[in-house]
Amino acid sequence: MATLVEFINRMPLAGLMLVTAIGFTIGRLQFRGMSLGPAGGTLFAALPLGYLGVNFDALYGDGPRVFTIGTFGFVLFIYSVGFEAGPRFFSSIRDNNGWKFISLGLAVNVLALALCLAWSRFTNLDEASTAGMLAGSLTSAPTFAAASQMGIDGTRLSVAFAITYPIGLIGVVLMIQLLPRLLRQNLTSQVRGDSPEDRPQSSGREDTRAFEIKESACQGVPLKDLNLTHRSGAVLTLILRAGKLIVPDGDTELKSGDRALARGHVDQLHQLERLLGSEIEAEELLHRMPPTRRILVAQGKAFGKTLAELNLIRRFHGIVLHIERASEKIDPDADVRLLRHDVLVVAGAPSNVKRMVEELGDFEPSAEETNIAIYTGGIFLGLLIGSFHLHPLGLDFTPGMAAGLLLSGLILGWAGRIGRYTTHVPKPARQLVRDLGILLFIGETGIEAGANLMEGLSVAPWQTLTGAAIISTFTVLASLFFALKFLRLKPLDSWGAICGGLTSSAALHALRQRVDSNEITISYAAAYAIGSVAATLAGQLIVIWLR
Repeated sequence: MATLVEFINRMPLAGLMLVTAIGFTIGRLQFRGMSLGPAGGTLFAALPLGYLGVNFDALYGDGPRVFTIGTFGFVLFIYSVGFEAGPRFFSSIRDNNGWKFISLGLAVNVLALALCLAWSRFTNLDEASTAGMLAGSLTSAPTFAAASQMGIDGTRLSVAFAITYPIGLIGVVLMIQLLPRLLRQNLTSQVRGDSPEDRPQSSGREDTRAFEIKESACQGVPLKDLNLTHRSGAVLTLILRAGKLIVPDGDTELKSGDRALARGHVDQLHQLERLLGSEIEAEELLHRMPPTRRILVAQGKAFGKTLAELNLIRRFHGIVLHIERASEKIDPDADVRLLRHDVLVVAGAPSNVKRMVEELGDFEPSAEETNIAIYTGGIFLGLLIGSFHLHPLGLDFTPGMAAGLLLSGLILGWAGRIGRYTTHVPKPARQLVRDLGILLFIGETGIEAGANLMEGLSVAPWQTLTGAAIISTFTVLASLFFALKFLRLKPLDSWGAICGGLTSSAALHALRQRVDSNEITISYAAAYAIGSVAATLAGQLIVIWLR
């Protein structure tokens, strides 16, 4: 083992790549839907390797470390947090309950911060362990990253984060599984459109089904004369005739044996079946649909409108397959409101899709066309903002690198355009930069902390573990009470926003196992935007207030 460690230390850059590779792999492992994620996995890999003697001393020499690879990773990660939150940070307010979701996402982090401060005062826990405990109880890599830049003991911070991370992860998942039962909350009955009184006219869950044309009354007559949409409410989107695909328009005539794909509410599709013929398996038509295109919502007149209000299917004879928002997919129900920077995945004739783009915004840039200047220029702007010296009330205040990068990312992520240039970056590119940043940062930080692992474990581990359990439990309970009693949110929306405020994908996965509903993703995405920003700031505030 000593020989292997010595070999790695002679090639420290290769050692860092090894740590990140192992950590990323560990982070992807799942148990009952739970995983550590890139941050948790890398820290769990780096700490023991650092304890065994792996280090990066040869990478920097004996001089002062003005800039490190870990710092570069930190810069990429914090800027990415702001950039991804930017589009939702402001536009979620336009949604019906958007301000409630944002309030709840903020409340989750404020409550956790207050509980953490109180526990630290009660137990005399040091600032580094307290910050790590907060990050772990929230399972928040941004909190950990921001706290690490505040000049505190990196070993105690890393160890506290590592030992409390599983508590925060498992705790919130268990509460999602148990609390609704204890409180007698039937989350599946909260899905919009499940009962007639909850389903508004012209909205609710839509479906796509296929029919074989058999009724003679609908054959040989142009669709504009049949007026099927008016008579049933459903829309024909595709026709398969003798192996050839046809995107229907007003002049299209149906023939016996045609197979037609239609979209609408269940009752509308039943009515269409009576007009056309028997329902058949839709799989063949779905597989043979026209190529999909991705439309970026960038037109102000589309913001805040529902799919039913925009009436895209009937006007443009295309299919909206799903909507992407905040790295999550939303089913295209008629009552979903479009927000700035939503991405619609659509299928239809090229001419119709082009008309749809003119209505909504722009085609999303190809994943192969990433504007690197949006990251490098934005990071430059963030570093400048972070270095400014402000003098409010006669005080000398500097925002700091984390706050500057976060603000720069928020502004550019929200802006959408700078002149004729779009600031949009495709999801795969954003995910790569974000994950690479946190892997490099925690990989180096964890290795350095591992060298003093036993010392870090000796500092009040039971106070830290107990505090994390209390913070995680009471944060969820108090947030749920606030959502139900003060914000008057439905239980399903409440849980979705709490998961978003925690920025916990594991919690979202556990909630999805209980119920399949758009409300989860919509409330999660809105709260996630404010939650990721608040969690980053909390990592700095906890240290400032304990000094």
